[in-house]
Order: sequence, then structure tokens, then C-alpha cells
Amino acid sequence: MEEIAADELRIIRCAVYPGRWAQFSQDHGLNWQVVPFRAGGATCVPESSGLYCFIVGNSLGGLPQVLFPLYAGETENLRSRYMQYLTERNSERGRKQVRKFLNVFWGEAEFCFAEHEAAKPRLREIERALNDSLLPPYSLRDFSAEVKASRNAWQ
Repeated sequence: MEEIAADELRIIRCAVYPGRWAQFSQDHGLNWQVVPFRAGGATCVPESSGLYCFIVGNSLGGLPQVLFPLYAGETENLRSRYMQYLTERNSERGRKQVRKFLNVFWGEAEFCFAEHEAAKPRLREIERALNDSLLPPYSLRDFSAEVKASRNAWQ
């Protein structure tokens, strides 16, 4: 029974919109980098502003790699944000949905980031567009009103 419960924690509901992905890429042209999300991994992350997305994926012998976005956000300091997530993972004060994916996918999740110098309002605008395009299941806010309404209907 415990094995089934653990498996159920790994279920990810997703909606796939390649057109939205292409539009986001065309509109923003960000240069994404990927680092494993592990203790000590923050040294690979710059201390600049930008956007980030936690992903999990796997390759199945010969098939193309499949990646799932878990959570996306923006920050004024990518390295500090990375370290905050390491702390939040084990904190009872942390957000429940964030602690869930950080622990369920610990050792498997990767931290993708794109440096982007912009004022906070512009970063938030790009974050909404990123969330609208990826629909990460653990992001609960930071969607446009249009997408939030339809997402809430199926999530």
C-alpha cells in the first residue's frame, strides 16, 4: 500500500500546448541553462535576475527524452532563489505544493534558468507568459486571468 501511495505522489497532470511554447520562445528568446537541483549545486547558478523552471524527465532506451515542467518563477537573484528552495524543501514553513515536488522528485529534478535583466514588473510579466505556456502543475498563481480560469477548470 505504501508503494502505491508513493507512486500516486508522482502523478503529474499536464496540458500540452506546443503552439504556446513556440510563441513564448519567439517572444522572449531566453537562453536557458540546466543544473541538477542538489545540495551544493547553487555554485553553478549566477547571482543575477531571471526566470527559472524546475523540470523532471527521463530517457527510455532509444526514445527521445521526455521532460515535464513542475514549477516556474522569476527572481532578482537566481542563486539566492535556488538556495531558498533547498531550505524550503525541509521546512515546515515552506509552501506545501513546493515541498511536495521538491521531496518527491529529490535527486531527479533539475533547475533550469535564464538570466534576464529587467525591472520586477517586467520579470513578473514574462513569468506569467512562461506559466501560461508551460502550465506547470505546482505553480498555483502567476498565470494570466484567461489561462487561470481554464486551468482551474481541469486542475
